[in-house]
Amino acid sequence: MEYMDIFLIVLEMLGAVLLFWLAGYAQKVVNSKWRIAYALPAVICLGVAGFAGFEVHMLGVYLGAVSLLGGFLWEGQKIRRMVSALAAVLILLSLPICLFSSGYRTTDYVQDFKEGFAAMKEHYVLGEHKQIDWDELYARYLPEFEAANRAHDDVANYIAWESFCQEFYDGHVSFTAKHESSETAAHEQIFGNDYGLSLMKLADGRTVAVNVQTEGVIADAGIHNGTVITQWNGRTIEEIAGELEVALMSFPDKDNEAFYSALLVAGTGDDKVVITYLDDEGTSCTVEAPKLGAYYERLKETVDTIDQGVQAGNLEWKEINEDTYALRIKGMMYDTDSMKSRDHSAMQSELREKLLAIREEGVTKLVIDLRSNGGGSGDMVMALAELFAPEGEHYYVTDPVWDEENHCYKRDPETGGYLLGTEYTYQGEGLWGDGPIVMLVNAQSASAADHFTKIMRGMENITIMGFTEPNGSAQGVQGVELESGTLSLSAQLLLDRNGDVFIDSGIDRESGDDVDLIIPFDEEAVRALFDEGQDYVLEKALEYMK
Repeated sequence: MEYMDIFLIVLEMLGAVLLFWLAGYAQKVVNSKWRIAYALPAVICLGVAGFAGFEVHMLGVYLGAVSLLGGFLWEGQKIRRMVSALAAVLILLSLPICLFSSGYRTTDYVQDFKEGFAAMKEHYVLGEHKQIDWDELYARYLPEFEAANRAHDDVANYIAWESFCQEFYDGHVSFTAKHESSETAAHEQIFGNDYGLSLMKLADGRTVAVNVQTEGVIADAGIHNGTVITQWNGRTIEEIAGELEVALMSFPDKDNEAFYSALLVAGTGDDKVVITYLDDEGTSCTVEAPKLGAYYERLKETVDTIDQGVQAGNLEWKEINEDTYALRIKGMMYDTDSMKSRDHSAMQSELREKLLAIREEGVTKLVIDLRSNGGGSGDMVMALAELFAPEGEHYYVTDPVWDEENHCYKRDPETGGYLLGTEYTYQGEGLWGDGPIVMLVNAQSASAADHFTKIMRGMENITIMGFTEPNGSAQGVQGVELESGTLSLSAQLLLDRNGDVFIDSGIDRESGDDVDLIIPFDEEAVRALFDEGQDYVLEKALEYMK
């Protein structure tokens, strides 16, 4: 829209200059039709403003176009040159106003919030399940958007939206800013300062340094990956973690949040922090560490190192050893045609052929890597499940009954629960027989990956493993386009056979999409991940299958 404004300013200025000259020419070549030329700028201005939207900082341009109508009403050379000169001055004034005003073409963040909030309240299907207090949320967050609006601060608007979204503890509730730079600036602001290390809690409750910088004050003090950190600025890690908002990091399941709880503490502090730690002899020491920059990049590196995943493309196979293959599933999507037609038979044929071929070669063990799988098609979930599940019919999920007239899900008048509608099942082929299958997940395995984990768990030859449980978000998603970005929300309800919400947690924040084996995040894991660069989770899966 800014380009449209520039176009209009240039066009109107040229028009004012041309009409100034035309005032003299019209006196020599008399024609009543010249007056139409003085009405054209107003018509053009009206059209452009209608397309790009009214902008108060362009008021000079609008008034300049209107003033030229004086040449339409009066045919004298003097009046026409006066209105042309006045229009040129007004138009020129708009240029510096637009260039230097922080409020130029800014979004009305308050109106955006009201529209997004109304969409959430009307369409979010887990409001009752999670016992959302809509009035309280509105009252608490409206001032934050009002403050962002007063400051014309897109970063503050993004932070307010993300903080609001975290109130739902739902991986499908999120906000994507229109400008990526606003998200980056928000991340750097929220996650704080980098002091040369990240923090993670071990399975035994101790907190250790990870992803430690190998040069500088921290390294000189003898802190390395695995060093036990006991205090941060004179306070325990648990105390600080309990006070932090987990803004910009989605942890629907409280167990996953506990796993990452220490990670955010490492960004808290001012220009310096005092770190209390145990040296290699177990002696308590302190070091004052200076701020090195923004913590966000180190935090991302730490999470990426922990999450990992078999290095392969989506639905690609990797030979691990002579009797083990891994299938990497990065997303529940195969190709555009399959997504549109909801027919994944081509994918099934491809995978079936590969499964039978490697079985023929003597491969007996299989790893299905779902780590950081962000979801996709439920139809693909069923197509995959058919290949690996034992022969026979298996249950997937149930749709509630939709009330077309009232645009809501129907309730049982006696129990108050949702009326059960279509039940989805699939036919297992048992292609892998009783050969062991390990499925690897992490806290970023969400949506359709949550589905796949849920329906595969409990099958005799399948074991779900990971440092954490999957994300814990399973409902259908809807996007709401706002002026400042896109709001995503859970808008299509899925149930189990009992009529309970499928996977997503209620106020207890326990999704129930569990794993069979939690891999302890211990000193061995820290050493393997951060010193040796191993895929520790995969190594533990191979060790388990032996």
